[in-house]
Amino acid sequence: MIINTDQVKSVLKSDFTAPQIAEESGLKPRNINNYRQGLADFENMNLKYLAGLQKFYNDHKEDTPMEQLKITGIRKAVGAFNDWQGAARVYFDPSDMSVWTNVYSGPGEEDRYDDPAITQIAQKATNRMDERNDRITMRQIREAVAEAISHEG
Repeated sequence: MIINTDQVKSVLKSDFTAPQIAEESGLKPRNINNYRQGLADFENMNLKYLAGLQKFYNDHKEDTPMEQLKITGIRKAVGAFNDWQGAARVYFDPSDMSVWTNVYSGPGEEDRYDDPAITQIAQKATNRMDERNDRITMRQIREAVAEAISHEG
């Protein structure tokens, strides 16, 4: 097997989770995260890890990376969700690849949409003090959108 260090590095920088990479490559998620966080030096990576990450790259090079998904409204949805100190839900519409956040005065409130394809992909409640300040990232929204797309049709 030929190992391309640029491709191996791209796996480490990808939106694939460490457990997902580990499951398919036979490597340990903790070690993958150590390389991602700079706690382990890439130049000292052993051949087993290089080969495992190269295999993962080869198996997934045709996948559409999450960062290439064109999702409209993502920044606004993240801002509204993170700024609200109460109940909030993020919704996704696959017909136009858009996301948005709706905020509520109480935890039991939600919007119902006529289109069954519109799905809720994140939420936080006000009745739990540990959730009031929950935050979301664009990466988490991209992961939720990718998950929703994978379960379509």
